[in-house]
Amino acid sequence: MSTPFTFPPGSLAQLRKLPSLLKRGELQLPMGKRLLNALCLMLDDPRLVATQSITELAQATGVSPASLTRLAKLLGFTGFVQFQALFRQALSQPGRYYSAQASALVSGDQNASISSRVGQHLQRQIHNLTQSAGQLNEEQLLTAAGMLVKARRIRVAGRRQSFGLAVIFSYMLGLIRDDTAVVGAAGEGQAQALAELGKRDLLVMFGSEPYSRDSVMLAQVAHQYGLPLLTLTDSHHSPLAQLADCTLISSGDSPLYTNSMIASQFLSETLLLQTARLLGEDAVKRLSLREELINRLNDEF
Repeated sequence: MSTPFTFPPGSLAQLRKLPSLLKRGELQLPMGKRLLNALCLMLDDPRLVATQSITELAQATGVSPASLTRLAKLLGFTGFVQFQALFRQALSQPGRYYSAQASALVSGDQNASISSRVGQHLQRQIHNLTQSAGQLNEEQLLTAAGMLVKARRIRVAGRRQSFGLAVIFSYMLGLIRDDTAVVGAAGEGQAQALAELGKRDLLVMFGSEPYSRDSVMLAQVAHQYGLPLLTLTDSHHSPLAQLADCTLISSGDSPLYTNSMIASQFLSETLLLQTARLLGEDAVKRLSLREELINRLNDEF
């Protein structure tokens, strides 16, 4: 199942999907490695494109102005000016991620049967799960799980919808190891959470397009203070991934009017499974203690 990509892309969020599609071979464009690297640099720092001339941008990205014009036309734009306008629009106007998703949803085929729509959604999510599993290599998984095992204390963060992922992850991780909590769950705020962490601790962050400004700022400050950072996000060009010591990527392409969390939760549980394996008997002992306390409190029906 191919992931849809519109030429020219209508938003920066859609353009961010392009490098991954090219690297996975789901989309073919006559774009060399040097030009692709330049595009990745621009996606990592949208303000660079929005504020600089084509000559200045060419110098910053290591390609020629003619190459930037060629890139713009490859993507379906009339030229560099229209390409640059996409970045300027993204930085100057309020995001329309949710309403744009909803508009596409309600303008779709209204005559399709419910079973057909369910089947299409199922196939899309199977595709997302397959892509997420395919992007996860053994080294990344072992590194991420090792960080969860070795950290003295762990704080888990996520804003808006990603807060739900953070809460579930923190609860499940807390079943098998000590000193795990969600940032802001007790009303203490992000500053207090960071103040509690040192270089032997770990900040775990969830976030996907459209990214929360609070989450990005939290990651930036954590990075500036040298705090270990593990992120679960939707792209290697996510602003969270750019700051992390280790990143796990999930695919979330979906017609849903908000972020699809199925692949993110799959990735989260895959990480927790490996963490439990590394903890070994310590995880079993922690769970046994939890079971004893549940029994004492008569908290299971």
